Amino acid sequence: EGARREVASILGVHAEEVVFTSGGTEADALAVVGGARAARAAEPDRTRVAFSAAEHAAVREAALSLGGLGFEPVELPVDGCGLPRAEALAKAIGPRTALVSLILANNETGVLNGALPATARAARNAGVLVHADAVQAVGKVPVSPAGLGVDLLSFTAHKLGGPRGAGVLWARDGVRLAPLFVGGGQERGRRGGTENVAAIVG
Repeated sequence: EGARREVASILGVHAEEVVFTSGGTEADALAVVGGARAARAAEPDRTRVAFSAAEHAAVREAALSLGGLGFEPVELPVDGCGLPRAEALAKAIGPRTALVSLILANNETGVLNGALPATARAARNAGVLVHADAVQAVGKVPVSPAGLGVDLLSFTAHKLGGPRGAGVLWARDGVRLAPLFVGGGQERGRRGGTENVAAIVG
């Protein structure tokens, strides 16, 4: 819980919004799959999941896997800088969309998505969840979920000097997640399984 408070202070969020995972890949999957499933459970018509063509495989593969669960994965084209094209984003955000996932700092080029706050505002106005993959951003540039306006944000310990085996998903208070792992009720029911305390503290 001390580590949870430390993580929360880095992001400027409430500690109870921090979910510990096994790493960035699981954090991305919980955001994309868990967020989309919970959104559809609340509003059955929301079956579209949008992501940019420049996403990390952890996000892309999670989104594509939802196709087997009755969702419509939509890959958004990007411009020459690897940023999602505005017209494609606008078209993807609507009453049938459950979630849109966009990388904050590209893992290959380092390009920062400066348009993310505006995109998040538009999406949230349409009732669409917004996930930011911030694995390559946290610890390198200031990251504020509130400033970005997103609902979900993921990162991992080993990209900022911590150990492998610990990741974080920040979930805005009130955002529902369908857990990937069930059984123990850990992490306030969002991620079952005994936490890796040593890695989390590290």
